[in-house]
Amino acid sequence: MKKSFILKAILWVVQGFIVGLGAILPGVSGGTLCYAFGIYDQILEVLSNPLKGIKKHFKMLVFVGIGGVLGFVGFAGITEQLLKWNEAVVLCVFVGLIAGTIPELWHDAGKEKRNKFSIISLVISFIAISVVFYLFKNVLQLTIAPNFVGWLICGLLWGLSFIVPGFSSSTLLLFFGIYEQMSHGISHLDFGVLIPLGIAMLATLLLFSKLMKLVFDKYHSLASHAVMGFVLATTLMILPPFNTGIGDVVIYLICIVCGVAASFGFNILCGKIRSKAEEE
Repeated sequence: MKKSFILKAILWVVQGFIVGLGAILPGVSGGTLCYAFGIYDQILEVLSNPLKGIKKHFKMLVFVGIGGVLGFVGFAGITEQLLKWNEAVVLCVFVGLIAGTIPELWHDAGKEKRNKFSIISLVISFIAISVVFYLFKNVLQLTIAPNFVGWLICGLLWGLSFIVPGFSSSTLLLFFGIYEQMSHGISHLDFGVLIPLGIAMLATLLLFSKLMKLVFDKYHSLASHAVMGFVLATTLMILPPFNTGIGDVVIYLICIVCGVAASFGFNILCGKIRSKAEEE
């Protein structure tokens, strides 16, 4: 086996691990990480034309898949324990992680064209999602139940997070109160969770990948700004209440700042990786 292939395989496993970790981590989009690592187009090609794509990118898929499963399953248990330790503090870190991705999302959304319709798309998305989520949580008091249908919904959202850069399914799952139970099921290899989750995720990837590619190729600016509005709205929705003591508020703010710094630094690293991949 050639040394170059071994190094490439190790790189694929590491990339898959980080993508899997990003998928389970609220505020981080698996699709964005795939794009940053230069494997987004290959994955979309596989999803759009499975027979041709798998044959062409089989080796990459195997090693990225191994890394993805390791990151996804391994980190699920860690996030579960962190939320049990102090949910408010962990949520503030997650909010910071999301906020740190905003500059990159803004830059990506305006790469092709930014005009008044783009901004209108962002504003409408933000207002609509904020209103809908407020009604769901505070008026209708809707939650996602930890049952077969609930795990299917989780899988659907996760599938979307891989094909829509910037979309974080974990943030929504936190909002609807099912994230911790799902993390527990994944980390303990509960097939009652994993099977419906995997079925819905795969179905979403296969059914919607072509549509998402078409939408982002044809209406990149409008779609990207709409995603930004969605991200901003969901970020505000998971913020813990700041009506506790001044000491807690200071801790919350420090956690948000730390999350922003970590996310911003990670985005810079991903940008360098993407630039290097494009050069090669």
